[in-house]
Amino acid sequence: VYGGTGYEMQRISDAPDLAMAVYSIKKQRPTLLEDWHAVLSDDSPDWYDGIGSYDGYESTEPLCIRFVKAGSRVGYRWITGCCIHPCEVIWLDPEPQRESIDYETYIEAFQEIHLQVNIYRGFHQPPTEEEHNLLWASEGYVD
Repeated sequence: VYGGTGYEMQRISDAPDLAMAVYSIKKQRPTLLEDWHAVLSDDSPDWYDGIGSYDGYESTEPLCIRFVKAGSRVGYRWITGCCIHPCEVIWLDPEPQRESIDYETYIEAFQEIHLQVNIYRGFHQPPTEEEHNLLWASEGYVD
């Protein structure tokens, strides 16, 4: 089923349209796709194998997408298979108005989400395999 939980994307470039399609359904039925995620297919020309385990984590390549929520604002981001080391959020909703009652809640959640981004800071989608390997080498890990 297109967009079902665990859906396999063929290209990284499929993510924006897929996320918007699923999000439009999620807005109508919020509990329907509560733990939704999609992954890049192993058969994708964009797929690559990360550096293996690092510091006890099974994968280092962010080839899965999940929704994130900050107040009333929703977006998605690329993450590793074990939900560690996320990329930056791609927001699907506009930022709440400063005067709204939700703004303070949004800012607190936004800051927490922003602090979760470390090695992939500045990346809104997965880095190339070469970029990935350089990032991890700069962190002191060489496969």
